Amino acid sequence: MPSAWPEPPLLIAQEVGHTIGDDGTALPTVVIDVSEHPEIADLPRVHAIDGIGDVATAAVKTGDAVVLGVRLSRPVTAAFAVVFDLRLHEEFLLDVAVAQTLTFATTIPERAKDDYPLWLAVDINEEALRAVITGS
Repeated sequence: MPSAWPEPPLLIAQEVGHTIGDDGTALPTVVIDVSEHPEIADLPRVHAIDGIGDVATAAVKTGDAVVLGVRLSRPVTAAFAVVFDLRLHEEFLLDVAVAQTLTFATTIPERAKDDYPLWLAVDINEEALRAVITGS
């Protein structure tokens, strides 16, 4: 029986950091390359127009990596996963857990000032992500 969901693209966390929201809050942000995945690249635009809709996230630890999966079911159906190297990104991922949100930057940060990109932010379950990171 075929799966209702195709295998999601697996993306690599290229850069991590924080962007400053309109209210001055530091928001954990990861840069991902979606140039090969136009369906993912278009998500921020769709959600800016239609609202965030239904989003689910889940994380698993495998060796020295955490894979964070994102599944959207409304207003569009899409899924992707991002691989974080725990040796490089453990502190950042703990910041994500505390903030309970993660912003996905789909444009090169150096061009963001000129491009005024739309980025995708999703809610994160603090306890679930912390448990995956720490193994508890």
